[in-house]
Amino acid sequence: MIFNTFGSRENPVIIMLAGSFCPPESMESLYTILKDDFFIIAPNYNGQYEGSKDFTSRKGEASEIKQYLADCGITCVRMIYGQSMGCEIGIELMSQLITAGIKVENSFWDGAPCIKLSKAYKALMHLKFRSMLKLLKGKSLENIMDIGVIRMFYKNDPDSARCMIEPMLTTIPYISETTIKNENECCYTFDFPSFDNEAQNRMHFFYDRDEKACRTCLKHVKKAYPHANFEIVSGYAHLTYAFKNTEEYVSRLKSICLE
Repeated sequence: MIFNTFGSRENPVIIMLAGSFCPPESMESLYTILKDDFFIIAPNYNGQYEGSKDFTSRKGEASEIKQYLADCGITCVRMIYGQSMGCEIGIELMSQLITAGIKVENSFWDGAPCIKLSKAYKALMHLKFRSMLKLLKGKSLENIMDIGVIRMFYKNDPDSARCMIEPMLTTIPYISETTIKNENECCYTFDFPSFDNEAQNRMHFFYDRDEKACRTCLKHVKKAYPHANFEIVSGYAHLTYAFKNTEEYVSRLKSICLE
């Protein structure tokens, strides 16, 4: 795993975790602003860069991040921030850090696909992941913007996800079949680590009403974490609110960190 850092080590720590097959650069528009006030740690997961071992598991990736924090002498994290699959790794990380005595003050989970699917459904999603990566491999960004399934996924506005899609193209050449399988498992075998009410009160879940993660996962998240904070917006595709309303979104993150 590669750990990218931004900002002064003297500032409060924010850990930023990207979604499936995405490098940290997919969140660059966010951490470019946040790094002025916070020390940003943005890992590049295993299996997504040249010379890397395969992506391990939700628990394995979280454990490596926990060890990195321990090696750096970090005993308090102001916020763990996750996008899509990064939410599941982040929630697991939050559990591991609390168990290890490292304080986690806040968390923010955008588009969290927290669900446990049947074996058959997981197999279907594995095929979808493989097909998507094969579809994107070797294509230019502009060609990808015109692919029908991409336009449909992003509500006919793929430019809203350009800052995510373009960095992802740098990871695709290094993604193995094992990494695809393991990231699929990470996404769809979530077991909802338990947290006390105080920790739940510091958890913030953010969804668009029409995104699949909201339609299929929100009820499970609310059942597992009834004391968490939930905000539902409308009119956006998966994760795109952050990139269409960047200043307001980053201000929201900052305000939570300063509560």
